[in-house]
Amino acid sequence: MSIFPPHPVPPRVFFEESVPALFASVDLDEEERAVELKVGVVLQGVAGEDEGGEWTLHFSAGELGITAGRAEDCEITIVQRVKDWRSALWEGRPALVADAVAFVVESGPAVLRPAGDSARVGNPEALRGLSEIHGLIEAIIAVDANVTNDADDDWRIGIRIGPGPIPDSPQATIRLGAEQADAIRRGDLHPIEALMTGQLRMEGDLGLIIQLQAVAMTASLPKPSSR
Repeated sequence: MSIFPPHPVPPRVFFEESVPALFASVDLDEEERAVELKVGVVLQGVAGEDEGGEWTLHFSAGELGITAGRAEDCEITIVQRVKDWRSALWEGRPALVADAVAFVVESGPAVLRPAGDSARVGNPEALRGLSEIHGLIEAIIAVDANVTNDADDDWRIGIRIGPGPIPDSPQATIRLGAEQADAIRRGDLHPIEALMTGQLRMEGDLGLIIQLQAVAMTASLPKPSSR
């Protein structure tokens, strides 16, 4: 049975109670225990409607410490409106993101730490490269792909790479229409095709996006053996 909250909970409960329980259920290997990483979370609420907040998740020596407030030396920070955070976790919107969340919820901790040798694939040390990248990337799944102006109903998430304060505006933006996102989810549209045909648009500092992709790819590859 999954220990993920089946119904919406306040952000404070999720990050201070649910996340530690989820982390405690995952069996880390020796290399993962050696990872030192600070992840910030900034959830932006609307006064009188949504309860926002900021947290720092500190992974150190195989332990997870969570404190209120975002430390400026976080290697990566997630910036999102509360309503977008809630919609992906519990409301099934946008489907492209919500499907991935639902898979984790239904599979439970096993999907985060599969059994056997396959669990040991990857190079978590590569995540240290995040400290050398600086900038805010925002991903938007727009209600209408043909409208360039941001709409309140657009789903968005910001990723602040590297330490320092949160910039007032993103240095790079990745924009995809809701219809195109559903096509990718169904397998009717490949992300590369969407990019080549302009259905997926990247704007601003594209070098920042490429740097982040490079770190993610390196972290997913097996760690080179030392001889």
